[in-house]
Amino acid sequence: MCKKKYLFLTVILLFCNFGYASIVITNGLTHSYRIEEGTIHQGVISIQNTAKTSQNIKLYQNDYRYSAQGVSHYDEPGQNPRSNLDWIKLHTNLITVDAGGKADVLYEITVPDDMEYAGSYWSVIMVEPMSPIKPSDEPANVQIKSIVRYSIQIITTNQQAAESLLKFADFDLSNKNETPVLDVDIANEGELYHITEASLTIFDSKTGKNMGVYNSNKMSLLPNNSKRFSISLEGITPGAYQAAVVAVTNDEKAFGINIELEIPDE
Repeated sequence: MCKKKYLFLTVILLFCNFGYASIVITNGLTHSYRIEEGTIHQGVISIQNTAKTSQNIKLYQNDYRYSAQGVSHYDEPGQNPRSNLDWIKLHTNLITVDAGGKADVLYEITVPDDMEYAGSYWSVIMVEPMSPIKPSDEPANVQIKSIVRYSIQIITTNQQAAESLLKFADFDLSNKNETPVLDVDIANEGELYHITEASLTIFDSKTGKNMGVYNSNKMSLLPNNSKRFSISLEGITPGAYQAAVVAVTNDEKAFGINIELEIPDE
């Protein structure tokens, strides 16, 4: 008997729900809590099965980190000093959701009596459908089988006085679809999880005239991690400019830097 060889393609969904996935997380991919030492918090992951057959789903935990270069790491427990993975207990690691049905998986966060660091701790709960491999009498070949799994961030921030600190790591000006785009790499070197937005105010180098303010999308940014914020400069004419880049956090802290900007005439 010949057995098929299977190639598994795993896709991590961090921010979006895609219609082709057989399961959907309906209550968000980031769960954030304000915590105090010695307290207990309860949460829920709501899962919907959009397929026409029942679906077995497994849940498990990882530590999590990422960089502005677009690389995400789902680490084994113990590598992140700000991990809250050991605080979180899933009520189950395996469920079956009927076709078109919904299910809730409960979890509990037990905050320790003594936290080493001020600020934010985090880890992720992975939600992944289980698709059994069935033997076949057909000739051996390679099949691509997509497994869509979700990464749900569980972020806990304590009440201790903590530092906010964002740093600009790199800048890159490129042309995308005939529109200038400034990519700004921002590193969170503070102690707090933030929802961050970058803005660029452009001034004419000769006259000092304000040529407009351009904004990136808002994105989450964990301590000791970095992300790339893209700012579209649609409508700006070629030329030499002075510019101020500002990153604002959700606790209304602002961090800025002045740069020179040369928009080429392409």
